[in-house]
Amino acid sequence: MNTVTKTISAAAMAAALALPLSAPASASEKAEGASDDIVVLSASAMEQWQEDTTKDLNRALAREPITRKVQPNNAIVEVAFTMGADGTAENIEVLRGRGNWAARRVARHAVAKLDTLAEVPVANAENIKFLARIVFADNIEIKEQLYAEMKRSRPERFAAGENKYILLGG
Repeated sequence: MNTVTKTISAAAMAAALALPLSAPASASEKAEGASDDIVVLSASAMEQWQEDTTKDLNRALAREPITRKVQPNNAIVEVAFTMGADGTAENIEVLRGRGNWAARRVARHAVAKLDTLAEVPVANAENIKFLARIVFADNIEIKEQLYAEMKRSRPERFAAGENKYILLGG
C-alpha cells in the first residue's frame, strides 16, 4: 500500500471505526452522600446524545491531518478526559496501549474537538469522566481483530473500576 493510499485509508478507517457510544450507569448512592456513579436522566436522550457525539468524533477524526512520514499504526487508542466549564474536553490524557505517536496524536486532537459534552443527559455532569476507545486499522480483517480484542478486555477493565466513565467506542 503506498503512502497516499495508507494515509487516506488510515484516516477513513479511524473515522469509520468510532463505535456507537455506551454509557454504564448506576443510580446507587454511597452511604456518605454524593455518588460517583453516573446517573442517566433519560435513556432516549442518552441515545440521541451518543449518536450526535459519535458523529462529532467521526468528523473530527476524518478532518485531522495525518503526517506523511508516520501513519497511525493498527491499534486501539484510549483517551480519558473530563468536561470543561465550556462543554469541551479537557484534562485529555492518552492511556496505555500500542498506538504509535501518530495514532495517539490523531485521537487526542479528535477528542479535543468534541463540543457536545455539555449536553450529556446525566445528573452529575460536572463530575463526569469520559473514555474514548478509538480503533485505527488498515483493513476490515485487522479492524475485526481489534474489536474482538477490545470486547474481550472490556469486562475485566470495568471490573477494575472503569465503570465511572461514560464510554465512547468499545
